[in-house]
Amino acid sequence: MKKARIYKSLFIISYTVAVFCAGILSNKYLFPFLYRTFHTPVVSVLMSTFNRAQALPNAIESILEQTFTDLEFIIIDDGSTDNTWNIIQSYAKKDPRIIALRNKRNKGLIYSLNRGLDVARGKYVARMDDDDKSVPFRLERQVWAMDENPDIIVLGTGIIGANDTPKHLYSYPLINNPDEVELDSYFSSALAHPTIIIRRDFLEKNHIRYNPKYLYAEDTGFYKSVLEKGGKISSISEGLLHFGYVRNLIKPEKYSYIQAETFKQVQKEKLAPFFDAPYEILGAFNSSKDKCTMLTNMITPNKKLKILNQEVLEKRQKAICTKENLIADSIEAIHTSWNDYIHVDEKDKTFFRVSVPSETGKIIKEDASTVTVKWTNYGTEVFTKEKGGKTWRFKEGI
Repeated sequence: MKKARIYKSLFIISYTVAVFCAGILSNKYLFPFLYRTFHTPVVSVLMSTFNRAQALPNAIESILEQTFTDLEFIIIDDGSTDNTWNIIQSYAKKDPRIIALRNKRNKGLIYSLNRGLDVARGKYVARMDDDDKSVPFRLERQVWAMDENPDIIVLGTGIIGANDTPKHLYSYPLINNPDEVELDSYFSSALAHPTIIIRRDFLEKNHIRYNPKYLYAEDTGFYKSVLEKGGKISSISEGLLHFGYVRNLIKPEKYSYIQAETFKQVQKEKLAPFFDAPYEILGAFNSSKDKCTMLTNMITPNKKLKILNQEVLEKRQKAICTKENLIADSIEAIHTSWNDYIHVDEKDKTFFRVSVPSETGKIIKEDASTVTVKWTNYGTEVFTKEKGGKTWRFKEGI
């Protein structure tokens, strides 16, 4: 009896010591190496940066301060020549969730993102850009949505301006129709790249990485690869990323031109099964007339190919082609990122973009020379008015 009590006491003591030691050894701050070795995070956040010392603190802190904490943060310095690497190292010393990598020389975003994907261990991979700022509950909402929708492979979110206040649009993040988002990808990037979260096992199973041939439009090529392998892409409408939080950052020379041309290449490849699209109608910011032409040419072949949801395709074609008639009564909007027509309801000052009717908003201030508009998902912007108020030219975001 005495021996049994002794053995029981020894077992309790041994178990207590083991649990205590395990707790100490797995503490991410005391033993970061062991923590990384034995703990697999739910989310791997992936960010590449190059000479962005002024922007980095906001971007890094917005991830470290997420309400969802079970993550690793892979930050790749793509051969910076400023203080970028020192900043990354200083944060890595404070938080063991940061995995700091450095390219010996500048090798570009696509190389860096692929390097990060090779290192990532999480169930999900979330993208982040170095001049943006994630809303504190961004990852919490996206992980929740992905866990509840296992058929979604890539999930983006809406974006908001630097000074806009984030909010939950719904108690639970609602998923936009994947068939509609897939159709969107034929005419735009469909998902804002720095907002996306991805199922890593799908990438590994299908050997998907960013394609170097899609320079500066790597996201559209990436979504194309996912869709070709049978994956679904979607988004939640609420704005969970402050887009362009740090402004006036220099992009590579001819960036916009190369990006536009690359997108046309991706677009032509995607349209090839339907018809040989002439170059002059291609482009991410093409007119609703060009979009109408493309959609019309896709309808009949798709009945046989079944690449897209036929009902969604026909509904979109009807909507876009019908809205061509709205242009005569609409306002021409000239933006730094897009050109379109805005149809305004004069009664309540609400409006929508003719080519992208889901982008709605409201006029919150107007005078003789400017108009201030509040987009439902994309923040507040100021336009100057020209030609008797029938042309709006983007002035600034607020």
